[in-house]
Order: sequence, then C-alpha cells, then structure tokens
Amino acid sequence: MIVCRGEVYIDKAHIDVLRDEKEYVKRRYQAVARTLAKKPFKISRKEAAQLIGRGLRQLYRILRRFLNEGVSGLRFKSKRPKTSPNKIPEAVEKKIVSVRKSSGFGPRLIADIINESNRREGRSKKIYPSLAYNVLVRNGEIEREKRLQRKWKFFEWSRPNRLIQADLTKFNGVSIISMEDDHSRKGWALALPNANDETVIRGMKKLIKEKYDNLLTDNGSQFSRKNSEIRKYCEEFVQEKHIWSSIHHPQTLGKLSAYQKGLKCFLRHMLKDSRDLCKINHWIKVYNHWYNNGKYHTGIKTYPEEKYNGKRDNNWYEKIVKAFKLEDVLTI
Repeated sequence: MIVCRGEVYIDKAHIDVLRDEKEYVKRRYQAVARTLAKKPFKISRKEAAQLIGRGLRQLYRILRRFLNEGVSGLRFKSKRPKTSPNKIPEAVEKKIVSVRKSSGFGPRLIADIINESNRREGRSKKIYPSLAYNVLVRNGEIEREKRLQRKWKFFEWSRPNRLIQADLTKFNGVSIISMEDDHSRKGWALALPNANDETVIRGMKKLIKEKYDNLLTDNGSQFSRKNSEIRKYCEEFVQEKHIWSSIHHPQTLGKLSAYQKGLKCFLRHMLKDSRDLCKINHWIKVYNHWYNNGKYHTGIKTYPEEKYNGKRDNNWYEKIVKAFKLEDVLTI
C-alpha cells in the first residue's frame, strides 16, 4: 500500500496509469483502494459507495471488475449488444440505397416502392419509413435533422375542379408552369421555352383542357389583373372567378408549393445542371405519373388520381421501375 499526496494506491504503477484517466475512474480507484487498505486508511463499504455516489450493489460490481481486470475495469462499459439478431439484411439495405440513388425519394416513399416490390414477390414483411430513414443516415445519403412542426389551419375545396392552383417556377433557369387541384392534390407541370404571357397561357391550356370553377394564383405579371392574356384564359376556362393570393402570404399556395418543391428536388437529382427542355419534360412526366398514381397522401388519405377521377393507373409501379432502370433491384 502506497500513500502519495494524500491518496492511497495499491501499487506504485497505478500512479502513472491513473494520471491520464478520467476523474470518475480516479474516484472509483480511491473507493476501491481504501476499501482494500488496512487501518488507518481503510473505510467501510458503505462509505466507499457514498464516495462514488453509488449503491452497495454497484460498488461490489466495481470491486469485482477491478480485481479481475485492474484499472481498466473501473471504466464505463459499453452497453452495445455483442450480437444484433434483428439487424436488417444486407440485401435489403442495398435495395433501399439503390432506390434512393436512382430516385432521390425520401424514406416513406422508398418504403412504399420496396413494399410493393416485396408484395409482388409474395413476401409479407414490410419496410417501414423509420427503417429506411436509419439506413439512409447510416449510409450518408441524408442527414438527421429535427424539424419543428407548425400546425396550420387546413382548408380544402369541396370537390375536384372546384379550385385549381397555378404558379410559375424555375428549374436551372428554365420556366415551369405548374397546376394542382386543391381537392385531390392532382398535379400537372410543363417546362416552357420562356416565361412570356402567351407561352404561359399556352402551357396552362395544354395541362388542363377542361373548364373548372376557380383559379388561384399569385400576383406575378403573367397572372396580373392588368394582363389581357390571363383575362382571356379565364373567360374561356374559369367558370366563376380568378382569385389572387395575399401578398407576402405563401401559405395560400402552400399545397402547390409543396408539389413544386418535390418536383424540383427530383429534377435536380435526375438532371443536375441540365437545361434540356425535352429531358426536363420527360422526367416531369415520370414524376407526375408517380405523384398522381403511386404517392399516398396522408392529408387526403388516398392517391390524387383516385380522388380526382375515382380510379388510378395500377401500372404506375412497373413504369417507375423501368424509368429508373431498377429491374435488377426491384421485382416487376
């Protein structure tokens, strides 16, 4: 037994070993050393437990580990299990990552597509969005982030074609006219050669060829009250009125903004910096077909095409697998 600077040591070598250890290890060592020491340095087990702020049962464990392992036995031990029987199979993990890299979709949408693949293979086991999320994080595909949830008052027009939202956005400098049915969330979009008034109106006519009740837009020049082209369009296609959103209140067109955000994120993944109008419209068509037929919307608790027309294209899955060239990864 050695006493150095008022501290008790069982072995001289322990002085150098403990110099680089954390404070809690040094306290544990003193409790153990003084428990094993002889008078006048010896203290009771109860006093030793109080010294490290633990119960007697924990002290006995620490003492036993010290006698078996030495100073290293005083350190905190990892609680990580030595085996992981529920670990996701490597093949499933690769499938999740492959779909992510090909589509750029998020965890919930990836889970939907893989579950459809499993169903066609006759497998009942499902992939949950949380599992897909953890796999994507582990593989560096996305980063974890905490999102603050804000609840907005929810409005929805009563039936399809009761209100159509329209807005102009840009992808890599290319103008895209996008429209969405407020009731069903069905979306349409088209890349345009320019943002001239006449071009925008022609694009809107191509997207929706039938009349509808009301049109909701922002206050951009193409939709302005003073614009004769949009007035002519409304006389031909809008049966009730043209509604303009409040200035500095983007929530008015929030549903269409969410659609645009998802579309542009998808185009950025597929096309990077490309400005090729044909390629942009090709991938817009792929996205829209999936968005309207294959994307389950929790807000309406169904698929946009089904709520808009009463039925949807059940071949959406085959089309998207072929578009992403994932035939070797997913089952058709």
